[in-house]
This record gives sequence, structure tokens and C-alpha cells, in this order.
Amino acid sequence: MALEFASAEVTLSPRLGSMPRTLTLPGEGHLELADSPLLDQWVPTSSRIEAAAHWLEQRRSAAIGAGVATVLGVVFFFQVALPWMANELAPVIPSAMERTITRQAMALIDRVHTQPSKLPEARRAELQQQFTALVAGLPREADFRLEFRSAPKLGPNAFALPDGLVVVTDELVGLVESDRELVAVLAHEAGHHEQRHGMRQALQSSAVVVVAGFLFGDLSGTGSLSVSIPVLLLESGFSRKHEREADEFAFDLLRKRGRSPADFATAMSRLSRHHGEQDLGAVSYLSTHPASAQRIEAANRAAERKD
Repeated sequence: MALEFASAEVTLSPRLGSMPRTLTLPGEGHLELADSPLLDQWVPTSSRIEAAAHWLEQRRSAAIGAGVATVLGVVFFFQVALPWMANELAPVIPSAMERTITRQAMALIDRVHTQPSKLPEARRAELQQQFTALVAGLPREADFRLEFRSAPKLGPNAFALPDGLVVVTDELVGLVESDRELVAVLAHEAGHHEQRHGMRQALQSSAVVVVAGFLFGDLSGTGSLSVSIPVLLLESGFSRKHEREADEFAFDLLRKRGRSPADFATAMSRLSRHHGEQDLGAVSYLSTHPASAQRIEAANRAAERKD
């Protein structure tokens, strides 16, 4: 039995190299046919996209070039475009969101890693007074809050969260040999907040999740992004660029306050000797101290400057 159809009633699958093509008939029928130029004459298509795909498939150099361009595009997005977007978006993030992220992150840290501070109240008040004087007049001065925690598992450390909360462990207060060293570390943490490093890092980390979802077709995890950002923030840590920017901010601030960046170098040396290469586990956000030799050297150079 012969069946006849008008060309307008059938659909021909796109041509892709020499792969077999499918001719879909009215109703439920279809035929799988070996590729042939005659098929396009019998059932012409006008899709420029299909023509371009076929052209690329037939030319190995074009396919390789497209692959290289894709890889370079992805690298450019993650290395250049994504940090730029995070930098532009961070200043317009509502303060309420920063407070929410900080509250959730701090709840996680308190539940797993820290205990209430054991420092005498008078000692905490004394350090609070010095910190207030340090950040006085900064653009985001009103955001800053200093809190203390006992953290035997984390050891000597200090960190700043996106809404301006700066946390110092009792162990760090015990490690340094002068308040000058501690204030120098706090100047570094103030730099993280003033330059919105916490929010920029959170945006970059969460954007990676969203983009990966689109690339791999799994968007199931992106709906709860506001809940997952604190975890992403704690796990990702600050970039070297952010650490360098915070260091430079601290050196400048210390000099303006009549202090020396050499105090920062001394504190970082103590932290480096104490922490060594130990792993702080999931809370890599807090693992930026120990410091590298380059950061200590930069602080000493800043202390020697006469301008």
C-alpha cells in the first residue's frame, strides 16, 4: 500500500553532519532515513540555525574554534564578569539582607564552633572602646559591632560578617602580647566590611550555584538561595584579592590613627606560628589567618614608609 503526503504535512529533522534523519508523518508515524541531499529538496527547511549547525558540524576547525570560544567565555565570566557584577551589586544590597545573612551565619558558628566569651567584662569594654576609636569617622562606622567568643576549636581568630559584626575569639586576645597588635587585626577586619568583601563574596558564591544550575539543567537548589548564602559564605572564604585589599586598608587606617602597620605584621606572625597548616574544616571563611610571608612583608614595608 502506498501513502502520499504533501510536503507541508511532514516534518524533517534538522540536518547534522551525516547522522540519520527522521521524517515525521501526519498522525503518529515517522521514518528514519539515511541522510541525503535529496531530502532537503523534497522537504525544504528555512532554518538558519539548522544551516549554521550543519555548517559547523562539517568543519572541524570551526567546531574546535567554537569549543575554545566557549571555554574562554566561561573563564572570562567567572574570573572577570562575576567579580565585577558582585562588586557593582554589593553596595545596593539592602541592609536588612546583610543582617539576615549575618544572623544566620553567626547562628551556625555559635552552634558548632563557639561558646560565650570568658573574658572579664571590664576587659571586653576596654577593647570595645579602642575599636570604637579605630573605626570612628569611617563611611560605615554606624554598622560596626564588636563581639567576643570563646572558640577552643577555632583557636585565635577574628572575622567580619556582612552587616558589620566583627567577632574576636578569647584565644586571639590571649595570643597577642599587646592591644596594639589586636587593634591592627581589627583594622584588617574593618577593611573587609568597609569594602563589602563579605557581601561580594556571598554574591559570587551564590551566583556560581545559579550559573551551574543553568549549565547542568538542575535549578532545584537555587530556590533556597537566601538560606544557603550563609553556608556558602563560610565555606568559600575570602579571595586573595580581598585579603590584600583589607590589608592595604588596615595599613592606611593604622597610620591615620598614629599606629604602625608593624603591629599587624607582628600579630600575623604570631597567628601563622600558632595555626601552622592546620585545617579549620568547613569554616574556611575563618582560615585566612595564618598569614602568608608576603602579607607580613607588605605590612613591614608599609611601616617603613615615611609619607
